[in-house]
Order: sequence, then structure tokens, then C-alpha cells
Amino acid sequence: TEAGWIGGLPALIHALTAAELGLLPLLYVMLKNASKSFRKSETIASMNHKYSEKKIKELMEKESVKALFNHQNYTTLVNPTWTPFWTKSAMALSSLDVTLTGEKLLVKESEKIEKEISEKLKIENAILLGSDLSQELESAVKTHKMEGYREYLYFILNFIAFYGYMLGVLTYYFDDDKDQHYVLQHLKLGYTNKDAEWGGNFAGDLMWTIEPIVILMSPFVLKRFASIASVKKVKKD
Repeated sequence: TEAGWIGGLPALIHALTAAELGLLPLLYVMLKNASKSFRKSETIASMNHKYSEKKIKELMEKESVKALFNHQNYTTLVNPTWTPFWTKSAMALSSLDVTLTGEKLLVKESEKIEKEISEKLKIENAILLGSDLSQELESAVKTHKMEGYREYLYFILNFIAFYGYMLGVLTYYFDDDKDQHYVLQHLKLGYTNKDAEWGGNFAGDLMWTIEPIVILMSPFVLKRFASIASVKKVKKD
């Protein structure tokens, strides 16, 4: 860029500005994903605590069948592999009767669920959430929590990169150290333009070097963490 190739330094700054603007919504999504993972972890933990080793008949004294077997409980405790006919995966795997209308397919799906729940209710002393499934849910709670922490880590890494590269853009447009607004001086943390630009670029490059390593390693770490949690649960029992 110093030689003026492909637009020179101004083009680089424009590209960097566009990248900064594109990163803003991604930072928001990272926070949303983190919050979603923690909420899911709390929901599963609450469900595990509420239904673990509890008999269905005892639970039905406090809750109606509709409340006990709501969508969340059904897909988590009764039939985790349930794929309704309107999902793409179900359409790809099953051979639906093309002569049936959407309404008839919905009735057929409802009857299938009702039959499955009825059979479960007929079992004497049936337990809604057994020890094996409870163990799996406990592992899922920890996994979702770790995923939430990972999303927060992504946010921190990318926010530092965003801030660092932002200093490069600001020092380009406000290149006079002596004639700068106090807000800009605070954003530069009291450094000169030269030091702020170098430090900002270094911080951005470092964060975006660390992030791919985290992305590549996190599946193995999460899998290892879940297996350790399962072993601890078995030993405890």
C-alpha cells in the first residue's frame, strides 16, 4: 500500500472501516448466543432438578398432562429424536403420502404423539426422567454453560480487535496529535498517534490469531469436558 498499489493507504483504510462496521452486528450476535446458551443451561438444569427420578403419577397430581408433556418436556424427556413432518430433515428421510393434506398430516402426527404419551402413562410406576437421562442432561447443562463462556470469549477477542483496528482508522483521519478532541485522546488511552496505531494493530492481529485457535480447539475441549463430567457423575452414584 505504501507504493500506491490497489488504491494505496486510503483504500486500505476504507476497507478497514467497512470491516469495522461489519463486525458490530457480529459482536451483538456473540452476546446473544452467549445469553441463549446460559438460558438453555438453566432451563435444562431446572428440568433435571424438577423431574429427576419422579414418578409420572405423582407429577400428574400437580400438573395436567398438557403441562407435563409440553413441547420442551416431550422433545427432551420422552422423544429427543422427534422430527415432525414439516421439518426439512423429516421430509428428506421419510416418504410422506403425497395424497395427504397438511391438515391430515398434522392430525396423524398428533395421534402418534398422543399414542406414545398414553403408552407411557399406562406403565405402572413409570419414571419420567430416569438416572441415565438425568446424567445426560447434567452433562448437557455443563456443555451449554461452557458454550456460553466460549461465546463471551469470542466477544472479548473480537471487541479488542475492533477497538485496536478502530484506533488505526481514527489516527488516519485525525493525524495531528496536538489538535485533537479530548474524547479521541481518551480513546487512544493517552498514547501518541504512532503508538496508538501500532498498539491497536498489534492487539487486533493478536486477537485474530488467538480466535482461530479457540475455534479449532473448542469442540475437543467441550467433548473432553462433557466426558469428564459424565465420569464424575458415575463415580458419585
